[in-house]
Amino acid sequence: MGSEQSGTSDFLSTLVRLMGLAMLVIGLFVGIKVIFTAWDLYEQPQQIERFADAIEHGSNLDSLLASLTPKLTNNRSSAPTTIDTNEQNVTTSEEQHKPLRVTYFLAWFIAILLLMVIGGLASRAIKTGGELALYDLQVKRFANLLMKEVRKANND
Repeated sequence: MGSEQSGTSDFLSTLVRLMGLAMLVIGLFVGIKVIFTAWDLYEQPQQIERFADAIEHGSNLDSLLASLTPKLTNNRSSAPTTIDTNEQNVTTSEEQHKPLRVTYFLAWFIAILLLMVIGGLASRAIKTGGELALYDLQVKRFANLLMKEVRKANND
């Protein structure tokens, strides 16, 4: 009976340590992925535009705000043109005054919030996985003391 409990206890201890190690590795992988994603957004901020376009496609927020704001009454024929001598581009004032894209700023807010949440979850997985993988000897001693007390109580 004692060897069965010892074998079961050893098996569960090994299982817990392996699960802890798996959580630790997964947490580290996700944490590193979050860091690289944040760095990529820092180096190439234009990547957020795909996310902003997806938000606009799903919510039509920019279209709604554009319809609520008063429109400028510019005719193409009366719009002043400017010529950039360096690039020889002809632009109208209508092209210079593009509407504010709220979804672009919303995409940045959501992306940063998601990165923080995922980073926090990765941090907790690393901490919990490390605790399970190390499986402190004091916890093992405490469990043995509890088992002895339970046996004493059952014998009485």
